[in-house]
Amino acid sequence: MAKVRLHTGPGVFAVLANVCRSPQEALKQFVENAADAIDQAKTEEGYIRLKLEYEPADNGQMPDILCLKIEDNGVGMTREKMDQVLHSIGDSEKINLALRGEQGIGLLAFALIAQELHLASTAEEGSLSSCLVLKRAWLKRGYAEIIEHCHAHEHTHRGTIAYLDGILPEIAPQLSKERIKGYLGQQFASDLRANLYAMSISDDSEFEEIHSQHFRGVKVMSTNLPLLRGASAFCELYVLPWEMADATISLYGRRGTRICSLTDLDDFKVLPWLDQRLEGYIRCDRLKRTADKTAVVQDEVYRAFVTALQQLEPKIQQLILEVSAESQERRFNLILHRAGRLIDKFLRYREKGLLAQLPLATAVNIRADDREIKQLPLPSSEAPIGGLKPVASVIRAPTRAPYIKLQSLPQEKADYRSWYDPGQGVICINREHAEFLLSQREDRRCLRYLFSIWAKESLLQEYGIDAEKVADELVGVLAEAEPLLW
Repeated sequence: MAKVRLHTGPGVFAVLANVCRSPQEALKQFVENAADAIDQAKTEEGYIRLKLEYEPADNGQMPDILCLKIEDNGVGMTREKMDQVLHSIGDSEKINLALRGEQGIGLLAFALIAQELHLASTAEEGSLSSCLVLKRAWLKRGYAEIIEHCHAHEHTHRGTIAYLDGILPEIAPQLSKERIKGYLGQQFASDLRANLYAMSISDDSEFEEIHSQHFRGVKVMSTNLPLLRGASAFCELYVLPWEMADATISLYGRRGTRICSLTDLDDFKVLPWLDQRLEGYIRCDRLKRTADKTAVVQDEVYRAFVTALQQLEPKIQQLILEVSAESQERRFNLILHRAGRLIDKFLRYREKGLLAQLPLATAVNIRADDREIKQLPLPSSEAPIGGLKPVASVIRAPTRAPYIKLQSLPQEKADYRSWYDPGQGVICINREHAEFLLSQREDRRCLRYLFSIWAKESLLQEYGIDAEKVADELVGVLAEAEPLLW
């Protein structure tokens, strides 16, 4: 066993808190190291495996995480390399300058996750690993160890296993398997798409693959942008049918690790990049990250990168408008069709007095799927289009629902929710009304809004203009109360 003197000192935790702002970012340091080791090994079947080990739980309580392991089959480290690494991260100048942007203390990030780090590694297949040991309690004293043969953590395959032992209880909830999967799938999306290595995770069961983030919407761009001196950037963008608050464009650098959101950079705090209908990723291996890994060094490659993306802005803006409009029209047509089926079904069952027989879940969910009520006999009588009162009939019509259409109104009618066009026999719905715009983001909510509009217009036909104000305001109240009612 060899003892190594580090120049970390009592301020090391302040430095770490600046470099890694969350437990996930601290964990990312070790996954990045594993990815770099696989790249150096030039292996075609690289893998990174994470395993959560739990303490047996009693009384049905959630078990505590004891250890988190990160394993790779990369280039590995000799004992001499470990000594070199420790002296590098313990360099006093490196620590003192870390807050101003110096790198090289990634291994110390273990202290934001666990009490101890045991890094078992070997650079030669079949040789016993050596073990680098760091403990939280040692960092203020500037102390570390290298164990030639650590019986608790030794292995003989080329590569490294990082054991994060004694997970801190206060951050354990942030290190669940699902959270880690989602975070790493986003952060390493570019590498995972390119199959540079396989990444998987286990929680004392079978290993599950970690896949790249799946983007929503319609792919509108997948192109390589030449920059300068052989540098390039790959851009893949998707347009969503409507704005989503979590839509983002991630920027990736070397090894496919995520740097930041594109709009975190001042040069891209403009449209179309700020449009929440746009998401995707851009990768440029030649971009250099700042030490805290949240921004980009603004060198000549970055300036060429900005210029290339700015040239794309008019095209992207046009694509957003075209795809968004086309997607919404297609979706609205489907919802309008479902609304017609719902109204038709309502009238048929109301006419036969069958609504009271519907299960409560069906009445609450209001689905337009015939399978939900197939146990009830379908009535065959006729009712007036748009009316609510049943009348005697002889032949079942294909449909009794009125035709509903969406329409943009002139400015003088912008406050109207809907109106009835007697000439065409059509209920027109203001697609630009604030309540419709809110409801249309979710299909079932939009369906209920359309149904309430139909009910309002039907009542107006029955009771006349005197009921218009009450009926219209009722629709508004129901729309506002939607989150509380369903």
